[in-house]
Amino acid sequence: MNEIEKYAAQWNVSAKFFYDNKYFQWMCDKLIGFAVVLEIGCGTGYSTLELLIRGHRVIAIEKNHECIVAAEKLVAENGFTENHVIFLEGDIVDLDFLQEIISKYDFNIVICWNIGTYWNDQMQEFYIPFMKDYGLTIGQILEDLESSYAELIIWNACKIASSKNVPTHIVERGEKIINEESDPHYYTLKNEFRFNSIVYDNYRAVSVSAGGRELKTKRGANNTGLVDIIFISILMI
Repeated sequence: MNEIEKYAAQWNVSAKFFYDNKYFQWMCDKLIGFAVVLEIGCGTGYSTLELLIRGHRVIAIEKNHECIVAAEKLVAENGFTENHVIFLEGDIVDLDFLQEIISKYDFNIVICWNIGTYWNDQMQEFYIPFMKDYGLTIGQILEDLESSYAELIIWNACKIASSKNVPTHIVERGEKIINEESDPHYYTLKNEFRFNSIVYDNYRAVSVSAGGRELKTKRGANNTGLVDIIFISILMI
């Protein structure tokens, strides 16, 4: 099993756990009134499936080929077709791909939930220049590669939303409650991309680490079975 397949298999375990425990339902509750959703990073499709069940049409983006194959299979097995969802394989740090999304597709909200990826030397070499262009130092990047990557993708998600004049909804997994007083950087994004308002919400949950996608923090990897986490919801309108 190569790294791409391994990531897809591990994330599938974690995402199915989120789906079975109705965490994606909580995330979807934030999207009432938005008919067409641009989903950045659909993974193996459990978040996409919940969106479809809730009546949204979805444009789902995923750069991991194994993930997008699994996502297409999952939604098809549940009766959804190309009339309900469009899958696009690509990376939004690719400027041509990003511009194609902006020019070709219409949607009512951009979502970016639980962003992650696998890492190796080639991946670091590819993404570090983008992270530096975004504004991170090499020290910040190497201290926490996962968070640096998430910041980069979320920033691009906000760019897409702002260019189409639609809201964006971010969900991250963390260890601390985030609100107006403790916001580390989302309010800065709100101002940079000229959203009118920002709404915070938090949900205490658990995640599969061992057997699923291993959770990593600044303290290192956590490979225990179930891990307490907080889902952090940031809605910028």
